[in-house]
Amino acid sequence: MNESKGRDFLKSPTSDVLRDQVYERLGELIRSGQFAPGEKIKIRDLAKDFEMSPTPIREALYRLISEGVLHGEANRSALIPLLTREQICELRDIRRHIECFAAERAAQRGTPELAGRLRAISAKLKKARAERDRRADLVLVYRFQFELCGECRMPTLLKIINSLWLKSGPYLNLLFPHYISSISTGRGDWRERIAMGVEKREAAMVAEEVRQDIDQSLTYIADIVEAATMLRPMRG
Repeated sequence: MNESKGRDFLKSPTSDVLRDQVYERLGELIRSGQFAPGEKIKIRDLAKDFEMSPTPIREALYRLISEGVLHGEANRSALIPLLTREQICELRDIRRHIECFAAERAAQRGTPELAGRLRAISAKLKKARAERDRRADLVLVYRFQFELCGECRMPTLLKIINSLWLKSGPYLNLLFPHYISSISTGRGDWRERIAMGVEKREAAMVAEEVRQDIDQSLTYIADIVEAATMLRPMRG
């Protein structure tokens, strides 16, 4: 057996599958805001949480680093990057166009079953907010959006949306507590309006609700990041 064939023989399909599973699991945690901006992600901690060896976790982290989702650190860890106001505004503008298009297409295919699933997620989200369970809240925000957009049935578009949420997901943490408490007063039950729009296939209305959500939330985040940047030189 020559050297190249030997390497191929030693590759394990099981390890490849495991690495991909870790990559997807990590991606979902990042998109749903389970890591905050600037937070360090340690291989050792993830291996303990995932109950597996460090190797597939290391490989998944390297992949996310190569994709620009994470920053590599020298001490067996990675970092959720700190974005500038300009970068967040760029994400906002791209997400607004792409997700509104996906939501509109989804609403055109809308069914009572999809509306029911959206209402079920929304009900759990209200419960999480009443209990001030931020981790559950963020997961449900993510699930609502992807339950809706997933109905567009455009795999390439959904991959793009997923990649954008890998960048913006951690910044959802900055919406707590002030933005979250004020948005219910300002916009009411807009997720119920989306569910109704899906039920009635009112695509333009659904897209407008999504547009307002993206515009308002990411503009708020961009303003916080800018304020923090301006205050940083004043320390000490």
